[in-house]
Amino acid sequence: MNLTEYMDTTGFTTKDLSLLPSVGCVINTQNGDTFPIMSDDNIDFSDSMNVKEMYNDQFNSEEWFTSLHTCDKPVVYNTLLNLGITTFPTFF
Repeated sequence: MNLTEYMDTTGFTTKDLSLLPSVGCVINTQNGDTFPIMSDDNIDFSDSMNVKEMYNDQFNSEEWFTSLHTCDKPVVYNTLLNLGITTFPTFF
C-alpha cells in the first residue's frame, strides 16, 4: 500500500503523519500507528505497530523509546497524551 492508498482507505491526511527519523518510522499522530521507512525511502503501511501498545509493552519496546531523538520525543509524547496515556516512565 502506498501513501495515496493509505489516505484513501483510512481517511487520514498527510497532516496526521509525522516523520520520526531517529527510529526510522512515520507515526500517525491521531491513532498512534507507526510505520517503518524502508531502505528505498518508501513507507511500509502494511507493517504497523501502535505506539500505545508499544508503550504498554515497555520490556520489548524500551530500545525504541530510548532511541528517540530529542526532536522526536514531543511528537510521540503528544500522540500518547492524545491516546490517553498520562504517566511516563523515566526512560522516555
